[in-house]
Amino acid sequence: MLLTTLVVAVCHCLTAVAQTPPTLEVTVYDKSSVLPGFIYLAPNAIPFSGPYVFDLNGTTVFNGAGKLSGTVHDFQPCVYQKKQRFCAWQGTTGLGYGSGQAVILDDQFRVIKALPASDYHEFKIVQALDAQGQYSDTAYLTVYTPVRRDLSAFGVPNENDQGWVIDCHFRAVDPVTNKVIFDWSSLDHVPLSEGYVPPTGGINGYSQRSAWDYFHLNSVARLDGGDYLISSRHTSTIYRISGKDGSITWRLGGKSSDFKLQDFSFDSQHDVRVVSSKGAILILSLFDNEYNTFVQPPKGLSSGKIIEVNTATKTARLLHQYDSPSKDIGNPSGDGGSVQVIAKGNVFIGWGSDAQVAEHTADGRLVYAARFAVPGSSGNSYRAFKAPFIGIKK
Repeated sequence: MLLTTLVVAVCHCLTAVAQTPPTLEVTVYDKSSVLPGFIYLAPNAIPFSGPYVFDLNGTTVFNGAGKLSGTVHDFQPCVYQKKQRFCAWQGTTGLGYGSGQAVILDDQFRVIKALPASDYHEFKIVQALDAQGQYSDTAYLTVYTPVRRDLSAFGVPNENDQGWVIDCHFRAVDPVTNKVIFDWSSLDHVPLSEGYVPPTGGINGYSQRSAWDYFHLNSVARLDGGDYLISSRHTSTIYRISGKDGSITWRLGGKSSDFKLQDFSFDSQHDVRVVSSKGAILILSLFDNEYNTFVQPPKGLSSGKIIEVNTATKTARLLHQYDSPSKDIGNPSGDGGSVQVIAKGNVFIGWGSDAQVAEHTADGRLVYAARFAVPGSSGNSYRAFKAPFIGIKK
């Protein structure tokens, strides 16, 4: 379900907790082409970390600083038990992953449900067919678990409790009961040699705290029929995962791609989503970082991409590319980023660590751009969403 289909509720806006709330500095605003809506962000590199909603003029409509614990990610409207809610992740982060909880909040911003411990890279609630053929809520979560492995082949001594690697899991969870419906492990299916990021720096594999993040799972999407698409940043690969047994059906990109990429490439990508699926043709959106902060220098400039994947011919081609509003500065995003296809084919992009958002028409024309306006701060938001404001009641 597109976020743009949410129904706007009548509300009174809850305002500032922080003394000087952040704003957006709007640099492009074509009112004849921009779709209505509000911008949902969770800036985490500023003194006022938390969930925020901005209108298109850049004014803070909702300031949630201090409303959740620690760092906040993936703040967005969601549907839970057929009611409009808010979803977010809260917890601690460091070395590229997090430890915390996904939470569902009511219209007074009270936590009404906390899900099992998870990492911040994915939290989505979707309405999926259950075993009885009925639509029910399912939550998708990521979990990063350090485990012991012999990493001597990768330069890490296998002695003195050394040799630690992150096992990336994604889980489908019943958000009502917290029952895990499906659990997939990277170490069970993807060899360590498939990654591009060696044990290095803070992820050198010498201890549990510095476990090697060889895979770096950062998005989960469900396909019709029950399979999954997942994105691995450190292998630069999109994987199709069987919803029955977890086996890998195919790989797109990376060292072992089953597809020929005809006129494009992607590297260290984020936020792979299914735009449409018909027969052998999959249309996907993704944020192509072209930059991994563990591997220097950047390979190119970041961009949003829409691609067509033909599973019959095993080819993939680029349909649209959306470049940064500040492309002339040459500023790639080394972390985060999101691409949201909204109504009329417009595309809303969050630029992750390059702290800005933008909207393009389907044919690529830039119609909106805004940058975080907080003096002396980056305002990094892992993802950004555009949707109606469902309201915060006092």
